[in-house]
Amino acid sequence: MFGKNDVPNSINFLDSVEDPDNIFAHAYDWMFSIGKYMLIAVEILALGAFIARFVLDAQNNDLTKDINNQVEMLSGSNWQQDSITYENIQALLTDIDKLSNEQEINSVLINEVRNGIPSALNVLSFSFNKGSISLSLETTNFKAFRDYEAALKNNDNYEGVTFQVTKNDTVYDITINFKITKASG
Repeated sequence: MFGKNDVPNSINFLDSVEDPDNIFAHAYDWMFSIGKYMLIAVEILALGAFIARFVLDAQNNDLTKDINNQVEMLSGSNWQQDSITYENIQALLTDIDKLSNEQEINSVLINEVRNGIPSALNVLSFSFNKGSISLSLETTNFKAFRDYEAALKNNDNYEGVTFQVTKNDTVYDITINFKITKASG
């Protein structure tokens, strides 16, 4: 095409108006013979890309809707509240397991001390700290107090038993401190 100097033989009786050596004539001839096929190929590629864009956008929108629906379902109040509840239960069970394995159970000791207090003595305060007991009592029955004092001093499970007694009119205010050496039960 560009390298030809000869005019092809054809049955076309019309002579070309332009000189075959003219570069514009060659460009015109190329544009309408080969260029039109290249233009059609480019248009087909553009149309294919346009259609592919619609298909991919539709798939993307479907995926986005699915993801948003799942996120909405998971972020709903029931799921969030249930998740928080389960996490709290798990933490509580872990704490209970840890405490049951490592914590000393003092309920037997406290129950023993509480059951040993006579009913004639009114308990104002009760404190337990690492085996040490501190009681604040009041009574009008001095004999009940003396019996309780004798019971504490004669009990081998308690040591360092101290009493402080003050009298206001007919009421005795009593403070008792002692340490538990061992549980009797």
